[in-house]
Amino acid sequence: MKIMNINGEFFNFMVPKQEWFSPKEMASIVGKTDQYIRDAFDNQKILGHTLNGRSPRGKEKRKSYQIHREGVILYLLETANYSSEDFAERIGELIRSKPESVLKKIKALIDNLLIKRN
Repeated sequence: MKIMNINGEFFNFMVPKQEWFSPKEMASIVGKTDQYIRDAFDNQKILGHTLNGRSPRGKEKRKSYQIHREGVILYLLETANYSSEDFAERIGELIRSKPESVLKKIKALIDNLLIKRN
């Protein structure tokens, strides 16, 4: 699954650059407990994989959860009450009343960031 829309790219910065996450790691990203993440996983609100290589199928006593990075981003997308456009608009509202000298500094910072990214 490739999340390539604007909002997916927006939430991309929130998730560390690793491929797989444990419930504890995801919990620290989204600000929940690892039990909350396991419960959401079991209720299919978080997509991922369960593993238990030592037990026969159907007789697992303990599960190991793995959540792919795209699953973490998807969860952030589905639970957010804002979009990247909303975020940009709020920043616009925040800086709208600033004096020209501050706006020029902000513009220089943004220009510098854009140059570094290209």
